[in-house]
Amino acid sequence: MNDSAKNSSRIFEDFKRCSESKMWRLMMEFYDEKGINSWSKGIVPSFVTSNAFIGKCYARIISGYIADLCAMKNAIDKSESLYLVEVGGGSGKFAFHVLKAFECIRDRIDFPIDNIVYVLTDFTESNIKVWEQHPALKSFVESNRLDFAKFEAVNDRCLYLRKSGKILTKGQVKNPICIVANYVIDTLSHDIFRIHDGVLQEGLVSIKTQELDGLKEVKEFVGNVSNIETKYLYRDIIGNLEDYYKNVVTSPDQSHIARILEGYRDYFSSNQSVSNKDETLCDGASLLLPIGFIKALRNLSDLSSGKALIITGDKGALNLERFRGLNDPHIAFHGSFSVMANFHAIKQYCILRGGCALMSHQDEVSLMVNAFVLSDGLHCMANFTSNVDEDETNSSIQKGYQNLIHAFEDNVNNFSPNDFYLMQRSLREESQNPSLPTLISLLKLSSWDCEVFFKFRENIISQLPRVTVGLKNDLLRGADIIWGNYYHLDSDKDIAFELGRMMFGLQMWNRSIDFYEQSMTWCGEHHVTQHNIGLCYSSMGSLEKAAACFVRSLEMKPDYEKAKKWLEKIKYQEMASLD
Repeated sequence: MNDSAKNSSRIFEDFKRCSESKMWRLMMEFYDEKGINSWSKGIVPSFVTSNAFIGKCYARIISGYIADLCAMKNAIDKSESLYLVEVGGGSGKFAFHVLKAFECIRDRIDFPIDNIVYVLTDFTESNIKVWEQHPALKSFVESNRLDFAKFEAVNDRCLYLRKSGKILTKGQVKNPICIVANYVIDTLSHDIFRIHDGVLQEGLVSIKTQELDGLKEVKEFVGNVSNIETKYLYRDIIGNLEDYYKNVVTSPDQSHIARILEGYRDYFSSNQSVSNKDETLCDGASLLLPIGFIKALRNLSDLSSGKALIITGDKGALNLERFRGLNDPHIAFHGSFSVMANFHAIKQYCILRGGCALMSHQDEVSLMVNAFVLSDGLHCMANFTSNVDEDETNSSIQKGYQNLIHAFEDNVNNFSPNDFYLMQRSLREESQNPSLPTLISLLKLSSWDCEVFFKFRENIISQLPRVTVGLKNDLLRGADIIWGNYYHLDSDKDIAFELGRMMFGLQMWNRSIDFYEQSMTWCGEHHVTQHNIGLCYSSMGSLEKAAACFVRSLEMKPDYEKAKKWLEKIKYQEMASLD
């Protein structure tokens, strides 16, 4: 049977509203099947949102919000828990870095640190089981500062906390809730719309895929996501826009979404939207509405009676001109798949609910970080006439959150997590051998991130023979911080082993041995590790211990020449000492 007959193409699902398509179920099946391996094996890229730098940035933004709440009358109760809920926690590494960052600033927060409870959530049970057993999270769990919950963001309306046993339901959370979502918006369900000749149209999607020997069920396509082909059909929306999402979202959100869609229709139907008055540009628009994330925001904010801070990191668009033109949605494949987040719609949604938005100044970046505040709804735009300026309302609400604004400016708009990501990547790709002072400066900027150290380990170690006293002291101080930032996912990235090599290059033999022993604890015993420990003992003159290590290295790999030569050298030294 030839390949074309074996893997024929077929329609998997006929045209339907995008948010109702099986493609989103396929997405969930992928992550459920792969579990933690999605990140530990590098199937889904994650460094940009799983490093110490971004953890510090988010912790400072949240602490700014807490400071504003503490300055307001009756806005926060210090005797109650303040829940920080991460949607789609994935590997758990981001949560670890945020919790570590809060440890560093605990004395600067006017709120009991022990009452800040981080809730790691995901829809797949396998990820939660990994978190519950992860050694790096153990101390936070034991201090009741970390809990876990299985949560399907689009549909679930309560949080069952696995450790404390508490069930968070609508209106029961006394303090405002903090919601974190990194690369979540682009993976939750979306709907497709376009404006053509002044008419708002909905986009329907059909899935076509390789048959792959007769596979029929969604779960059988896991791992074959890139075989999906999508086709689109557009049709005019007839009737009252508020009825479009009837029985899909709450009644208030029906009105909010209708107003957002009406705004898009009006904007892209008017020549005034074209700055240069070029009528040829006024040819309609195509956009996605993140309906899944909007439902998730409603579900989570309802727990705290509508009061929340939301921080999102995702790839997406804020500038309306990015939507201009009649184009089909772009789907990016990277193990799984994702779409571009419409941050403009989320901003409008939060303002319509009486909140405000702090938006990144950057556009067209891999990671755009934005923050949104939802208040008690007293300033809900539904309470005002339609000609109220939404941007003025946004600025007015922002005035009550000066600490949040300053924290956001410092940690996003002045130098963002995406800026940091690009800096370290560019240094690695564009410079063959960065100087040691440059690399130490990068490590300090990263808050001594493990991954950054691992990427530049060879550049660092190769320059240790020429290290100055000052740079040596920097590295000695930084080594323990790097190890404190270690979150075990991938045994192939043996951070402790590389720290052992660095300590050996700095002639810190005992500290080198300590790290090598940590390497064997976390990543298993290896003949090279035993050989390197032997070198440390030999350097300290402990020849008996050195010989034992070389013997053990040869037991594991009998043909390992380096261990053979060192063992012979020690025997020769011992014989010479007897003469």
